[in-house]
Amino acid sequence: MRLFVAGLALLLFSNLGLLAQEPVTPAAYDLIVGPRIGISYVFTSAKEFTDAINERRDEEGSYVPLMSVFGVAAEQRLLLGETTSHFAAQELLLLTGMEQSLALLSGSFLMGYRDAMGLEAGFGPTMSPTGMGVVIAVGWTITYRGVYIPIDLSFVLPNRQRPANVALTTGFNFVLKSVN
Repeated sequence: MRLFVAGLALLLFSNLGLLAQEPVTPAAYDLIVGPRIGISYVFTSAKEFTDAINERRDEEGSYVPLMSVFGVAAEQRLLLGETTSHFAAQELLLLTGMEQSLALLSGSFLMGYRDAMGLEAGFGPTMSPTGMGVVIAVGWTITYRGVYIPIDLSFVLPNRQRPANVALTTGFNFVLKSVN
């Protein structure tokens, strides 16, 4: 955890020298939306995972803790002056486990930072029918002709309600609204 906090602090403060040298301009705001796909793994045995799923379903089945992820993301960006670095707030609505005839819904709200090169980090709460938790994410966003292609690795911290899980997601985003 200390390594994550140190890395996030380094990422957040790596551009401060550049920001101080730029002229002060009003912040700009972008609303970005797009789909997500990926894969998720829950750190538990197949038996424990199956038992947890069967407790919540009317029909019995056998399940594995490796699942597909499909969803949508909305992101609000507060651009920092003349740079492309920005703070971001992102809302994710995801369905997991469709290939196993499951529809495990989760929602997350992440707050973070993305630098001019596309490196990003964020954290925030996540909720699903199986419980609440905290998600930490790192990634890189590629920009190509006005389309943003994020590649993110996220980790949900374990707690009393749920085991840890990790997800690798990607997709594409486009600007829905831009205010200068």
